[in-house]
Amino acid sequence: MRRLFFVVIAGIALTALSACDAEHQDYQSAAVNTVCEAAGVAGDHEDNPLFQPVVRVPAQPLAPLLGSVRNRKVTSLNGQWRYIVDQLGVGDASPLLRGGVGEDADYTSSELLEYSFAGGDTLQVPGDWNSQHDALFWYRGIVWYQRDFDYQLAQGRRLFLYFGGANYAKDVYLNGTLIARHKGGFTPFNTEITSYLRAGSNSIVVKVDSQSGPAEVPTEYNDWLNYGGITRDVMLVETPSAFVGNFKLQLARGSRETLQGWVQLHGGTPGQAVRLRIPEAEVDKTFRVDAQGRAKILFNAELSLWSPQNPQLYDVEWSIEQDTLRDQVGFRTIETDGKDILLNGEPVFLRGISLHEESLLGPGRAHSEAHAQAVIDRLQDLNANFVRLAHYPHNEHMVRAADRAGILVWAELPVYHNISFANACTLRSAKKQYSELIARDQNRAAVILWSLGNETPESPARDAFFESMAEHVRGQDDTRLLTAALLGFGGMEAVGKYIGTLIAGEHSKLVAFFTDPDPVTMTIDDPLGDLVDVIGYNEYLGWYMSGMITDALVERGMDVTEAQVRELMLTEMVKFTIETDFGKPLVISEFGAGAKQGLRGGPLDVWSEDYQARVYQQQLKMLENSEALRGISPWILKDFRAPYRLNTDKQDYWNRKGLLSEQGREKLAFKLLSDYYAERKER
Repeated sequence: MRRLFFVVIAGIALTALSACDAEHQDYQSAAVNTVCEAAGVAGDHEDNPLFQPVVRVPAQPLAPLLGSVRNRKVTSLNGQWRYIVDQLGVGDASPLLRGGVGEDADYTSSELLEYSFAGGDTLQVPGDWNSQHDALFWYRGIVWYQRDFDYQLAQGRRLFLYFGGANYAKDVYLNGTLIARHKGGFTPFNTEITSYLRAGSNSIVVKVDSQSGPAEVPTEYNDWLNYGGITRDVMLVETPSAFVGNFKLQLARGSRETLQGWVQLHGGTPGQAVRLRIPEAEVDKTFRVDAQGRAKILFNAELSLWSPQNPQLYDVEWSIEQDTLRDQVGFRTIETDGKDILLNGEPVFLRGISLHEESLLGPGRAHSEAHAQAVIDRLQDLNANFVRLAHYPHNEHMVRAADRAGILVWAELPVYHNISFANACTLRSAKKQYSELIARDQNRAAVILWSLGNETPESPARDAFFESMAEHVRGQDDTRLLTAALLGFGGMEAVGKYIGTLIAGEHSKLVAFFTDPDPVTMTIDDPLGDLVDVIGYNEYLGWYMSGMITDALVERGMDVTEAQVRELMLTEMVKFTIETDFGKPLVISEFGAGAKQGLRGGPLDVWSEDYQARVYQQQLKMLENSEALRGISPWILKDFRAPYRLNTDKQDYWNRKGLLSEQGREKLAFKLLSDYYAERKER
């Protein structure tokens, strides 16, 4: 079992679909999702009259993402939604359903219809279905959601339906018409419903499929529970006929006074004036949009820069005659200089922790301001200034809370392990999801790192994939740094030889393999390091590596136990160093050990709090040796659900590496890390 979690499944090289070759102007176009599915629509049911796959095309493409959505005129659709579990996926295929569940038609009592939302149970939105009903805890598949709403839209007004996120694939119907299709479980989307809205009562049906496939981002196998459902806020957003759609306003790269960016109008006219006001900075400027409704922004201003010590947010207001859009924006610079990370021109050390999007307040996926504030409180208890939001985009409440609290953020896309790097549709999906993430968070000062992925095995296909991704991300946002969490196996051979030399003794036959033990330098040489600005590195000395090295030594004829190797590694690792071939800042993006809260033990009793604390203690001493080190984010703040974790006695389908239990109780390592960060803060 100890090796199961570091098995790297090679990406499956699939033939790129010709339909994926053409670029789409609109990164959120529904066609992007449709063309890459086309080859898989037909199946084994082609001749079965009871199961005829129905290929539906949305009535319209998705609208460009609305920025600062919560500062507009919104009506929440959160609350109780009726639902139907569709395990066999017949909801839009069987003739007994009369065209499909999404149509949600009204039939008379004399007409046969093999589905109904009436009389069934409900699910809370936002929320995952896994934690709401025991029968759905392990369910992966399709669930249909439905709710009614009343709305009266005045003449000349427009209405959009906004989803903060739903996992994974979604089809959205309004009054029986398919109006939107979106893939990606962690990024927002919206669609205009003005022309499909009825005066008075309306019905929304959403088909949510939590399953992803081998060519999806993420794939079907990941080391976290695949929480399904409409997991984030749903809103109706009303606008005038012409309105401010989105904007980007950040300090120009390398400058602490020049603001640059753009503002986008929808429904306006070429040459229309848009006014920008930042009262506290005494900014009051007017710009005129081009034929596409966009104006470029470039001017100087005197600003108090955002930082963990001073999380200054300015009220920013964009206005045209018909509309005003407000947001709170912080301004800071982030860059590198050799091995330093510079925030506002000053070196910064990232005192962090990694985090999955599981609630600290109860079971299930986090989704609210209260959930976000609970995380911020714990980060402050840790004396942290940094959080890695793994392994996918977290909800907007979390990022905005970090903005307010002065917590630096690593944001990540779920490009992980067994991604199909050679598949053009996989690359297309990754780019689309990153565009959606950037469109949402491009004005959040807290976000300093865009991560391309986590623990991906080296290959030419992977390198080409990431080269294209890096160009895409930098093309949309060059005001942040790029990183990636690299696999931590580069130094294992050196560590193994060192440990083996200490144990070898009279084993003369091992002389050819083992040499005199020199201080170990674990060198990171992954070619992805050339592409990113900051090197992320996941290593588990004292945990997984001990078992792997034991097996390697036994295979070479040594009579050695894992306990011996584990003890030597823990005592000797304080002499090790981690370096890179790239002359760039290094962030140890993961290290740690599992511990069941409340279990105490001796210095070698794995799964005990004592052993976890000892790993932390020795790791922190070791990392002080690494000259390029500019931050750490150990794995992980809280125990999280993980179907890979099959040790029912200790794990019970939880990853136990958290500093907090699933109930939020502190383990010994929590205070140890908090004390270390308190001392680090004073340097």
